Amino acid sequence: MKSAWLLMGSASLVSAGLYLSAQMGSAGSLVLALLAPLPLFLVGLSMGARAVSISGAAAALIVIFVTGGLGAVMYIFTHAAPAFLIAWKAGLSRPVSDSSGATTHLWYPPGLLIVWLAAPPIAMLVLAFGYGTATGDGFKELVANHMEPVLQVIRSAPSETIPGLADKPSTEQMAAIEDLVVRLIPVTIALVGMFTSLANGLLAQNLLVRFGRNVRPSPRMSEIVLPLWLIGAMAGCLLVHFLVGGDLGFLAATVAGILAFPVFMSGLGVAHALAERTKSPFAILFMTYAMLMIAGYVMMIVMTAVGLIDHFAGLKARIRAGSNQT
Repeated sequence: MKSAWLLMGSASLVSAGLYLSAQMGSAGSLVLALLAPLPLFLVGLSMGARAVSISGAAAALIVIFVTGGLGAVMYIFTHAAPAFLIAWKAGLSRPVSDSSGATTHLWYPPGLLIVWLAAPPIAMLVLAFGYGTATGDGFKELVANHMEPVLQVIRSAPSETIPGLADKPSTEQMAAIEDLVVRLIPVTIALVGMFTSLANGLLAQNLLVRFGRNVRPSPRMSEIVLPLWLIGAMAGCLLVHFLVGGDLGFLAATVAGILAFPVFMSGLGVAHALAERTKSPFAILFMTYAMLMIAGYVMMIVMTAVGLIDHFAGLKARIRAGSNQT
């Protein structure tokens, strides 16, 4: 029992320390800050959701004393909440008996685990929308005010650093650029946070498997299956964006972008399914992730499109079925 409390306490201290290291401002400290969720995932995926909730709460208290309430809120939504949700859902299973009478465990599906990563950023956006509405500033104006340092950098940047502009942008062009940045920043921050949580969760699971401390077997990317309601929710958000507009339309478009993350991961799962069928899986995965690094947003759009096609055509299931027949 003492060792468990020691592990939870150590996780909270290390996680809070890594999160606060970003205040140093150096490139190395920013890299360390990206590992802030790792101790929480190590505790959660080995000891359960209750343990990670204790570690996350203790780390949030440390952050409050150092940075104040806003820093703690950011820590909870970006690190503690994703680790808690994944630890809680990843530990769920139910016994299943096969034809021989042997009992195995059917674990919570990986597709739904990834969907849960979207819950904290969406909740944070809804709270920000409510706050902006209550204060009268509006959601978009609230985002623009917080992004003012970024907008100041754009305004002072030379024209040649802005793609598509040879001369100094006009007032109308600058307003359009600022509007685009304000619209893209929230979903970009959310996606980076989700990528960070997923990477730390996978790293924690691999470490726990190596040392035999994992609660569940590692899920496979090729087994990602998304619920139908997710696609419906994306379509509904886009419909609200185009028909309603305004702050609500802005919020809906941002939520649609966040919900696209599980679809993107499902598209990557198709590449993993193909890799599992070949004699050189490393080559296919290396090419896929190298293209992601090189092409960036273009490949993300392509993989999201593949994920949508897979949702309706069952590409991963067809690939696995073809593999079983050979």
